[in-house]
Amino acid sequence: MKKIILSFLVVITMTSSCKVLEQLALAPTELETISALKEVLNSSAFRSIATLKKMNDGGVEALLPQELQPVFGTLRNIGLGGKIDEVNKQIVSVSGVVVEESGYIMADAIKELTFTDAVAVVTGGKDAATQVLREKMYISVKKRYSGRLDEELQKGGGDAVKYWPIATNAYNLFASDDKKVEGTLSDFIAERSVDALFMTMGAEETEIRKDPASLGKAVVTKVFDYYQNRQG
Repeated sequence: MKKIILSFLVVITMTSSCKVLEQLALAPTELETISALKEVLNSSAFRSIATLKKMNDGGVEALLPQELQPVFGTLRNIGLGGKIDEVNKQIVSVSGVVVEESGYIMADAIKELTFTDAVAVVTGGKDAATQVLREKMYISVKKRYSGRLDEELQKGGGDAVKYWPIATNAYNLFASDDKKVEGTLSDFIAERSVDALFMTMGAEETEIRKDPASLGKAVVTKVFDYYQNRQG
């Protein structure tokens, strides 16, 4: 009887030890967890940039508020039609340049990103990583966008910059306070571009979380599978 009990205890001890060793072997390190999050963000950024490029190819209407279209119509009626058309073309062209360069801008931002609690981000909301990036990098990313836009807008005589205040001042005369357009053209486009970028990044992160293995990155699969299984 003593032998049976002893054997049983040995089996229990070995089983428990194996489970502990298994958990220790599978548990991602902090470095792996952070690396997985950055892989997800990089992929989300790449996919969102592709989406924004398609939007930009659709024309200026995808970038400017609908309320400004009547303003441009008024300016055309007073003989500035040709100039406004050139402004529209330049805005689309400039935005296209920035969209193309967004990959480099976001890659640098993601490299600089630190996670106070990476595990909390992995187990957080469907776009938790994107929201961390947005909170820490929004102002600096927007500033870099705006600076790059300024460079491009000054090319070709800077007509877009010249006529932007005319359009916004006319619009603001009739707009409610919450709809008024303030700031330079580069700031205006930068803000909307960055907002759109983070919004689409969040949507892409949500999709990746549903199937981490789809990225083909072992560290992403390991980290997200581990914590999803623990939550389950």
